[in-house]
Amino acid sequence: MKYLRILWEGLIPNNPVFILALGLCSTLAVTLKVENAFFMAVMVGVTTVASSVAVAFVRYRIPFRFRLLSYMLIIVTVVIAVEQSLRALFPEVARALGPYVGLIVTNCVVMGRLEAFAASHRPLEAFFDALGVAFGYAAVLLSIASIRELLGNATLWGLRVAPDFYIPCRVFNSPPGAFIVFAALLVVVNWLRAMSRRQS
Repeated sequence: MKYLRILWEGLIPNNPVFILALGLCSTLAVTLKVENAFFMAVMVGVTTVASSVAVAFVRYRIPFRFRLLSYMLIIVTVVIAVEQSLRALFPEVARALGPYVGLIVTNCVVMGRLEAFAASHRPLEAFFDALGVAFGYAAVLLSIASIRELLGNATLWGLRVAPDFYIPCRVFNSPPGAFIVFAALLVVVNWLRAMSRRQS
């Protein structure tokens, strides 16, 4: 039960994007298409989980004043492995994501979990925390990307799903469109949280 609670905390109550407002830059930048959002979510998730477990294992061996540098080195190692794997297996996706893959190193979602949780908990607890955060981050990316791609291109994962009479609204393919969708979803999330508090 303890591990399920840790998983749930990262997924909903402490969602990295909607609640903690972390990783907003990459969230808005890579959500033009569902495919790009999916691969970015997977890469951030793998990086977060691997880095959290690694930090939890060596947490007592890292001097306090060198902890951020140590976290960064661990993250860089994982990101390089993930980026090279993506380039080898999915070169088109790697080109579409461009520099945002390398910028996972500075993603606040990853560093935030290392500092706030992994550095003070056991590896298994750090694993479930990172997994919950990864799922929460993925849910946000895929939600925004699905809405933007559907409204902006009438497609999902590159396949047309809207009726023939639907005319795509190209504003959702632009940065302002990303902010509009994010703001709308944030309103819904805050409304649901308010309703939940009233019922409890």
